[in-house]
Amino acid sequence: MKARLKRSLAFGLAMLLVFALTTGAIGAAGDNYAVITGTDTLNLRADASSSSQWLGTYNRGAWVTILDNKNNFYLVTTSDGKTGYMSKNYLAPVQSLPYGNVAIVNNQKESAFLNLRTTPSFSAPVVTILYNGVPLNILATNNGWYQVQMGTVTGYVRSDFTYLSYQPLGSGVATIKTPNNTAVNMRSGPSGSASVLWQFAGDRYVAVLYKGTGWWYVCIDGHVGFISSDYLQEGLQSARDIAAGSGGGTSSYAEVNNPKSTQKLNLRETPSTAADVVARLSSGAKLTVLRQGTQWCQVYAQGVAATGYVMTQYLKLYNLPSTPSITIRHPQGSYVNLRSSPAMTSSIVARMSSGSNVTVLIPGTDWVKIQYGGQTGYVIEYFTSYEN
Repeated sequence: MKARLKRSLAFGLAMLLVFALTTGAIGAAGDNYAVITGTDTLNLRADASSSSQWLGTYNRGAWVTILDNKNNFYLVTTSDGKTGYMSKNYLAPVQSLPYGNVAIVNNQKESAFLNLRTTPSFSAPVVTILYNGVPLNILATNNGWYQVQMGTVTGYVRSDFTYLSYQPLGSGVATIKTPNNTAVNMRSGPSGSASVLWQFAGDRYVAVLYKGTGWWYVCIDGHVGFISSDYLQEGLQSARDIAAGSGGGTSSYAEVNNPKSTQKLNLRETPSTAADVVARLSSGAKLTVLRQGTQWCQVYAQGVAATGYVMTQYLKLYNLPSTPSITIRHPQGSYVNLRSSPAMTSSIVARMSSGSNVTVLIPGTDWVKIQYGGQTGYVIEYFTSYEN
């Protein structure tokens, strides 16, 4: 019995030691690296003096390994294998990054998005939309809102649609882009021969900590390391960002098409003619269609930086289906009720099997008005999917 207990204790201590060594190695990713910044070129010298022998010149963005420090110089090894001293004034060691709470966008429904607004108000104009996983540096808190920064963009988001991650504070956001969204390696150093720490699929967002030549030092899911710049694109560049127009370009869009040139189309908060008007849109105004319906569309209006609903009959659609549809999805593959009105207490019009394809009349965040088998009614948005 005592022998078994000793063996169990020894095994437990060994596992703790292995865990400590493993987490220590991961946490130390990039601890000895620095990137040249603040100057176009930086000299490598034989000693810690600007008058000592010149050994070479390295461009902005070059990565070096820090070995030691002396006076106002670091002793470094360069990527081409030379060892010498470089001025501390133009080197940014990765371990010097400040840490803080970062808000990570976290909607309960994966396909939903979070509005980044100009002020902490639900009626404030929308700067852009954010999908799950986007990291945001928190500048301040304001009664359930975070004032956040994403690169050069600032605004406000509801804190209850995010979770906090204590991590290095990045200077911007980038998106992993790989062929067919295959996994990319996060490495312990800025080299293809450095050990692989983690793998992440394409279209994931990363907080950019430092951008160097060939390699960026990034943070994702609290893990820090190096990813080849060949697989990173600055900004929000996932497939859904591009489709929504929030990441820089879209192939499908709509234009306002008022019956008369003097008329304005109301952009409303909800899909109802009784809803508050967010903005009034002139003919020709370009809109990104976020959710399409035959009666109403949820759109993002670039000209006024606002999200809302417009009546479909006053739109010209480009590269969008003439009949928008969604798929009914039940987590257990069971039936979903089609109801006569958007309420759980309303009568059931039909029972729809999971996988059914239905026509969207009015999209919504809680209920969707649809047509199914010649019958019209409402379904809870949770049981719908825009992917067939």
